[in-house]
Amino acid sequence: MAKFSLAIYLMLLIALSTVYETQGTFSLPLYLKNFPKVGQDFESFAYKGMMDFMGDLEGKCPQTTEFKDFFLKLKDYMACYSSTSPGSKDLQVELSIKSEKLFRAMSAFSGTKGGTSEDSWKLVDGLLSMGKSLVEMKKSGSKEITFEQRKELIQSMVNWTRGIGLFIKKVSENKGQSIDLSSFGIDYDTNVSSPSGRALYETQGTFSLPHYLKDIPKMSKDIEPFAYKGMSAFLEALERKCPATEEFKNLFVKVADYMACFKSASSGTKDIKVEMSVKSEKLFRAISVLDGTNGGTSMDSWRMIEGMLSMGKVMSEIKKNGSEEITFEERKEVIGGMVKWARAIGLLVKTVSEKKGQSIDLASFGVDYSPHVASPFKGASGEL
Repeated sequence: MAKFSLAIYLMLLIALSTVYETQGTFSLPLYLKNFPKVGQDFESFAYKGMMDFMGDLEGKCPQTTEFKDFFLKLKDYMACYSSTSPGSKDLQVELSIKSEKLFRAMSAFSGTKGGTSEDSWKLVDGLLSMGKSLVEMKKSGSKEITFEQRKELIQSMVNWTRGIGLFIKKVSENKGQSIDLSSFGIDYDTNVSSPSGRALYETQGTFSLPHYLKDIPKMSKDIEPFAYKGMSAFLEALERKCPATEEFKNLFVKVADYMACFKSASSGTKDIKVEMSVKSEKLFRAISVLDGTNGGTSMDSWRMIEGMLSMGKVMSEIKKNGSEEITFEERKEVIGGMVKWARAIGLLVKTVSEKKGQSIDLASFGVDYSPHVASPFKGASGEL
């Protein structure tokens, strides 16, 4: 019976694969069966899959100038990663030019003069995720792709196809034409935030800032509770990695107290300035005791203070907007503020902990903790 069931399964799989190959129906799960083994083969594999997906998706859309222009600009944008060297200045210049053209194409039929809808953000997030993967694999050359890398690359392809599919589905429905995306084999439920990374965070308590920021709210009034929840989760996870000493415990208490200033008082008032002055002095003392500089004069101390002030400024500005929808630029500032904040605290704690003879691994947070890198997410070029 087991052999019979297996035979039926194999026949079904072969039949599905034949449908894909002969009729042009693209299914991402089926395509991923032939995933390459070495880094240098990923680019050609990914591009073939992306081109097949875009061709199939475009065929489902209304045949208007706006849709044709969108797919043309999307293909041009993705081609940047193939035509230039990873990490080069030329790549950044070309990406900047072509991303602006793509953004205009999105805005033309999304009805949001800057593509500020949630579906636009999902698309942008998918593009960045895919671009990062292409650059990293291009650098790895003939090295064999590890199990962890394979998981990340597959997730990038899922994020990419899902982000584009959701955007196209929404704008197509706005124009009165419903399109069926079921053949692509991806969950297009807009209430599901896709990544397997989120499941890892929820089940194992591993906090990842990039995964957390994927659910950033649309309205200004929702940013504060979202940011505080993320900051609290980050601090809790970071403290668990540190030596269990009074100095470290005191630091985390003072950090939480300082950040609470922005939550408890109205932005710009005399009360918040007085409260910040008192609590910043206590935080400064806690840092000084921890790093042994008698005044927190180390680079890591000042970087942390800058990160705290940057986060506070962002929170205060967003708080003034009330119930307004945040713009694309404001969203970038919120993300940048949280990354800078988490990176600054992480670097200080990592340095001090190592001085005390205990090395701590911060990789799970998804932030680049190299002291020579100016900021963002692990492997990113500096643009959010």
